[in-house]
Amino acid sequence: MKRNILSVVVGLATAIITFLIAETINGNLHPAPTTLDYKNTIAVRAFYENQPISLWLLVLAGWVIGSLLCGFLIKLISKSDNKKLPIIAGCILTLSAVANFFSLPHPTWFIVVGLLVFIPSTLLGHKLYKLKSNGQ
Repeated sequence: MKRNILSVVVGLATAIITFLIAETINGNLHPAPTTLDYKNTIAVRAFYENQPISLWLLVLAGWVIGSLLCGFLIKLISKSDNKKLPIIAGCILTLSAVANFFSLPHPTWFIVVGLLVFIPSTLLGHKLYKLKSNGQ
C-alpha cells in the first residue's frame, strides 16, 4: 500500500515538474508584456486570445509528456499492474487542469483536448513500462 501511494505521489510530482518546465520554455518563447496587469481580466483575456497555436501545443506537449512519465513511474515504483493507480493520477491531473481553466482564459478546443489527455496518457505511460520490461 505504501509503495502504491508513493508511486502516485512521485508520478504526480514528476508530472508537475514537467509541466513547469514546459511552461517556463513557453514563457521564454511567448513572453507576456511586462505591462500586463493580471488583475485586469479584459487585458489578460486579450493577451491569451492573441497567442499563436504554438503556445497551446507546447502546453499540451508538456501535459502529455508529464502524464506519460507519471504513469511510467507509477508502474516502476508500485510494481503493480493495477490500472487504478494511473487512473487516479490522471483524474487528479485532469482536476488540476480544470482549476487552471478557471484561472486563465483558454481556447475552447484546448479545454476539450485538455480534459481528454491526462487519463489516456497516464495509462499509456503505465503500459509503456510493461512493454519495456517484457521486451528485455
